[in-house]
Amino acid sequence: MNYREDLEIKLQKVTLAMQEVVEDVYKTDQEKQKIIGNLIDFKKAIISKGIELNIELEAA
Repeated sequence: MNYREDLEIKLQKVTLAMQEVVEDVYKTDQEKQKIIGNLIDFKKAIISKGIELNIELEAA
């Protein structure tokens, strides 16, 4: 697996995790906002790493 594949898989996992949090009926809106905020930060870090490595990632 190369860096691009690894980063794209991580982006896909973050996107799926965000969807799962939104759909979780047992979490409060405040809990969801906190988790989504952390996942957005992680997604930004992945995209930033792609830019740093000059890797064009698929939009996720």
